[in-house]
Amino acid sequence: MTSPLIFDCDTGIDDALAIMYGAHHGADFVACTVTHGNVPVETGSRNTITVLDFLEKQDVPVFLGAARPLAQPLRTAEAIHGKDGLGDAGVTPSARTIAGDQAAAVIVRLARENPEKLSLVATGPLTNIAFALLLEPQLPTLIKNVVVTGGAVGVTGNVTATAEANIWRDPEAAQVVIDAAWDVLFVGLEITRQTALTAKAIQTIQTSSDPRAQFATRIMDSSLRVYEKSLGYRDRILHDPLALALALEPELGEYELVKAKVELRGSLTRGQIVSDQRMFLPAPQDPTAPGTIRIVRRVDTTGFHQRFLAALGA
Repeated sequence: MTSPLIFDCDTGIDDALAIMYGAHHGADFVACTVTHGNVPVETGSRNTITVLDFLEKQDVPVFLGAARPLAQPLRTAEAIHGKDGLGDAGVTPSARTIAGDQAAAVIVRLARENPEKLSLVATGPLTNIAFALLLEPQLPTLIKNVVVTGGAVGVTGNVTATAEANIWRDPEAAQVVIDAAWDVLFVGLEITRQTALTAKAIQTIQTSSDPRAQFATRIMDSSLRVYEKSLGYRDRILHDPLALALALEPELGEYELVKAKVELRGSLTRGQIVSDQRMFLPAPQDPTAPGTIRIVRRVDTTGFHQRFLAALGA
């Protein structure tokens, strides 16, 4: 079975791995919309096309989206993803033409044309999604389900002591998404940190002769070296692949509803998703209530890793 979805991304290394996961496990990419994030939006758009074409999915249109956040300067992550966003591994960019711009309008159009049929998976800053919500207030009733890579509920951040990268790069957009009346799943650091590939899994990928594994090895190599230098070991957390996996196979996880807000003002905490989970407060019951999000409490890491390796032919 296939699952039709809009994939909103900022294609660096982890988004590329997510596309590879989805291509193998039944994601029907109706369109890819691209935002700023890991790299500038133009680079991310070219990378998205390049990965899709490598996977022989030249029929998937890619649309250029937001070039900067709603209310702060552009912040990218070439130190992790490389100047080209794909690990500076010498990947030849596809020459295919971008299908168009105005990604937020494309999201709205596709949702109107396919009411309650499309999943929306966002693996970058949420600027495009926020714009789409502003263009079409009824968007939450048109989208089947929403899965976001982002947040660090109750754990430390990865770009500041409190904030996760995607939320930190556009906190105002994240708040718009949280305030929308839909059931939205935030796949945050509190769960993605459990998905780090083992040394054995990395070796399995590196020694595979499958072209997908060889491609993944090339683009992951520089980031593995960055993490080895900073952490003392080679680490590859599968943030974006997990979000796409849970969109396709929600049974891989267990979930909890929480009330949430994004800190927009704190000089030390801007971009943090704050969830008040004091035990004497009533737990939220309505997943579509504005200000309520779904988070992942447990994930079948073994099953997910098996599926990830299968997607690479490893």
